[in-house]
Amino acid sequence: MKKLILLFLSVTLLLSACSGGGASMSASGAQAWLDQPVNGTVLPLGVFPLKAHARHASGSGITRIEFLVNGVPVGAVDTDAAAPLVYGEVNWNPSMPGEYQLAARAYAADGSSESAPVQVCVSKDVKEALLSPNGGCSTPEAPAAPAGGTAPTATLPPDKATEVASLTQTALAPTALPPTLTPVPPTFTPIPPTFTSIPPTFTSIPPTFTPVPPTRTPVPVDNTPPVVNITLISPDTLYYGQGCSAQSGILTVEAYVSDAQSGVGPVYLVYGFVGAGTEGIFADMNPIGGGYYRAVIDIGSQAYNFYQGANGSIAITVVGNDGAGNSAEASGSNVPLLFCPG
Repeated sequence: MKKLILLFLSVTLLLSACSGGGASMSASGAQAWLDQPVNGTVLPLGVFPLKAHARHASGSGITRIEFLVNGVPVGAVDTDAAAPLVYGEVNWNPSMPGEYQLAARAYAADGSSESAPVQVCVSKDVKEALLSPNGGCSTPEAPAAPAGGTAPTATLPPDKATEVASLTQTALAPTALPPTLTPVPPTFTPIPPTFTSIPPTFTSIPPTFTPVPPTRTPVPVDNTPPVVNITLISPDTLYYGQGCSAQSGILTVEAYVSDAQSGVGPVYLVYGFVGAGTEGIFADMNPIGGGYYRAVIDIGSQAYNFYQGANGSIAITVVGNDGAGNSAEASGSNVPLLFCPG
């Protein structure tokens, strides 16, 4: 029941998020934006999911979302034209490393519209998606190994060196051989063995069997929610606008989630633009090992749609689910969001 309420909340708030308008709105009324990956992401060489949302100014009418790589379509998803907000996802498998420009295109009966482009890099030197430190394809280099050295050689004092040499010479000196022995052969008189045949005896014992009824131990029902703790919200303040760098609008949230009985299920980051009517946008949190999960969100690319150049703040909640359908959440402090005029 709690999952259904959260899903209904997320759809309702996402509809509110789109009501603020966007730069990709065309004359036809269609609007699209790319959710994943964000601008400046470095991807490993392999399959990666592309995700996007779309809407129409009239409230419905989007029939298809298409994904473009360097202007070439790589996949499309048909959508429900009656829905006010639609979602699409396709897997992209780049053939070689390099820089790529990604976009999403929304189709309606009266035309289409493309999202703002996103620049990413595909590299064979990374194992998981991460943000480039300089917006390009380079990644931080590992520190150089220290130069090899020669182990110091111990030198003995002259008196000790003489003593060691003397002991070595004594140890290696030949040892006198023992006197030669003349072996005396033993005497042996054979005695023939005696053997008495004893017939074997065998007593048949019928097997005994006592049936043991099976035992059943009832499995307790798991009604305990998982443990959810937010461990990182970075940075302390976010910025958006043409006067800011792209990295100043990137929000990173990490959390620890565990469940000893049923195991951890899906983990979500729920964030929103406080005061703009959108406080429940859902994003998947990916496992990074040891029970920790991470989500990286490009707040700067979305902020103008909601604040239009005004200052605001971002609300943050992490929702964890277990395999038995239980869920729990933890909320962090709001992160200030400031506008940088260009």
